[in-house]
Amino acid sequence: MKNIYVLLAGESTSQFGNNLFDIAIMWYLYRLTDNSTTIGLISGTFNALVVLNVLTGYLADRFPKTKVMMTIDGLQAILMGVATYLYYGFAVNIWTLVGVAFIAKILGTVFDPAENALIPQIVPADQLQRVNSMNQGVKVCAQLVGMLAGGSLVAFVSLADFVLINGLTFLVSLGCIVIVHKRVGHAEQVSVEQVQTRDWYAGLAYVYHNPMLRTLILLAVIVNMVIGPVLGLNIIWTRGTLHASAVVYSLAQALFIIGVVTGSILINFVKTTFKTKLLLALTTMTVAVTFMVLTHSIGTTLIAMMVIGMAGGFVNVSLFTLIQLKTPGELLGRVNGAMMSCTNISMPIGIALGGVITRYVGIATVFIIGSAITLVALLAITLVALLAMSRVTLNEA
Repeated sequence: MKNIYVLLAGESTSQFGNNLFDIAIMWYLYRLTDNSTTIGLISGTFNALVVLNVLTGYLADRFPKTKVMMTIDGLQAILMGVATYLYYGFAVNIWTLVGVAFIAKILGTVFDPAENALIPQIVPADQLQRVNSMNQGVKVCAQLVGMLAGGSLVAFVSLADFVLINGLTFLVSLGCIVIVHKRVGHAEQVSVEQVQTRDWYAGLAYVYHNPMLRTLILLAVIVNMVIGPVLGLNIIWTRGTLHASAVVYSLAQALFIIGVVTGSILINFVKTTFKTKLLLALTTMTVAVTFMVLTHSIGTTLIAMMVIGMAGGFVNVSLFTLIQLKTPGELLGRVNGAMMSCTNISMPIGIALGGVITRYVGIATVFIIGSAITLVALLAITLVALLAMSRVTLNEA
């Protein structure tokens, strides 16, 4: 377990730096363009890069995972070093901003599948759920701290300083992965040499031919698409419907993140099957959104955001654990990449559609429609899911 603690220390540090970087980039981008359409298109493009996980998951299976992660952290540090030089030289324009952020996002799509595939190699099977819970909790806490720090400092600290800090956090992460590599690198090399990983699309094929994973993807796509507006358009609900202050909006976002951490911890005390956890989490999420819309209250909105986060923490930890336990090791990187691509791409689509529909029917109606669709989809797909997962059991940690 020492390896996972070293890995989490590095990842939490780089996650903190990444959030500082993201906030600084969007802040300066808005100052340069003052155009919400441009920012929306750029942000949407960044989010859409998640589809590259289908391809980048192949690298996690084809090469030792720690080597992939070390390479990416090294490249990220170099990129941030170049960006620091450019920004200190006052070459801050839309092209350098978007160019650096775009490259950084692409590199990030290579890192995540490798990390998710590495964890089962360095953690005993009966500890996977606990470690996945720790992993998600640490990352989200680092995001929260980075978000709060970035929001507080962005008006006073230069973009070059933010980028420099981000580069230093990647060096810390690199150092931690080097330590893990020295301990498990030989075993990884032997594992890679023993399997054939020539087909980049093998992860998609595995998911397609696995009824359980296929059902989970369908459900996740629907839920992300209809719940996405609740997260992405919450500013409209807070300011336009509740007529609340920016403090309330920030508090709602913070409570959502706290909810994710809480859900990641609580799942270790819920001793039941995966399918029961999934049904419980999605039903709770639907009820929370409905209650929020019907009450039109600041208090219930804050509670609902935390409950939605808790449900999300339940689902994420359970899903990652299930995939790690039930997927052959030689396919784990590509299956993780396929799942991440298929499930995450639907959220920005849902946010975009929700924004368009809101113009005509109002944000409350969009939320209610989303909850209704989630409930109907949950009831319909549950019948299939119960059959597909009837033989699936998890080693509860």
